[in-house]
Amino acid sequence: MTPIVLTTTDLEIRETTLKDIDTFELWERLPEVTEFFSIEEGQSREDAIRKFILDKEDPKVLQLTICLKESGQLIGRIVIGDIEPEWKCELWRIYIADRNLRGYGYGRQALEAVMEYCFCEMNMQRLYLDYYTGNPAEYLYRAAGFTYEGLLRNNCRKNGKLYDVNLMSILREEYFDRASE
Repeated sequence: MTPIVLTTTDLEIRETTLKDIDTFELWERLPEVTEFFSIEEGQSREDAIRKFILDKEDPKVLQLTICLKESGQLIGRIVIGDIEPEWKCELWRIYIADRNLRGYGYGRQALEAVMEYCFCEMNMQRLYLDYYTGNPAEYLYRAAGFTYEGLLRNNCRKNGKLYDVNLMSILREEYFDRASE
């Protein structure tokens, strides 16, 4: 099977390797990364490795690493889950870890590349995501063509507390209508 590599103007997005977990594990301890994800505080390196391996073995999960194209520097992560071939998948996680690298359009490029991969390569009919209320990435999702579907009350748990999340999706025909504009 050919490894997945997506390229944009500034990024190379490739399948995650075990070596990448050393970086992700550190990032996913930072409040500025985990604030809007249901990643428990105090996640250990062993927990991160265990989760990576379980997800790697699950055909319904795809883990990707976002790198700067020129330097190869790791800058973020994408995880797609709930993959039902040629039907639907969920964008579980997408982030640019370093605050200093935010605001340059890297998140938008990564999101656009993943959307293209989902609809053109995986032949999906639906791509959806949920996000915590107050997540500033909401503007990015809307700009990329996602439609708000509603509020999922007490749908995520983090550090023993339940959180509401907002649900958004984009359908295949919406993606292609948007792409042809």
